[in-house]
Amino acid sequence: NDVAVAIRRALGARLAGSAAVLDLDVHQGNGTAAIFAGDRRVYTASIHEADTYPYVKPPSALDVGLPRGTNDDEYLAHLDGVLARLLEQLPDVVFYLAGADPYMDDQLGRLRLSLDGLRRRDRRVFAALRAAGVPVVVVLAGGYARQVEDTVKIHVATIAEAAAA
Repeated sequence: NDVAVAIRRALGARLAGSAAVLDLDVHQGNGTAAIFAGDRRVYTASIHEADTYPYVKPPSALDVGLPRGTNDDEYLAHLDGVLARLLEQLPDVVFYLAGADPYMDDQLGRLRLSLDGLRRRDRRVFAALRAAGVPVVVVLAGGYARQVEDTVKIHVATIAEAAAA
């Protein structure tokens, strides 16, 4: 788990006293949830498809399991609440797993976010973190679109939104 290794190194070197993981991959953030269970320095939050792998989900500090078919507006409404709760923790840094697999034409996920919805997701994440003055580390994640070009578009849009913020 590259994110867990990076967080452990940052905490160990005292580059950060606390961290948060915002996992927006279609799959629940089971790895970081399990690794940081009981570590009060790391807040884990995951928005994911409820009824997909992993079927046994170690609890994150905040889990939002969404039903298949969740669209842009429903997803973004949940995101606003998750961002607010995450920022209440006042982490020194946020690791953002920007999954491309909530996309409506993903082969594994069954959420229904559009290309525009995913771009708005990224814009909201970066705007909220910037407004709070919290640094962000972005990790591109997931993405199994039927057309590989769509996965590339999603990741490029994430980078563009990060640069714009």
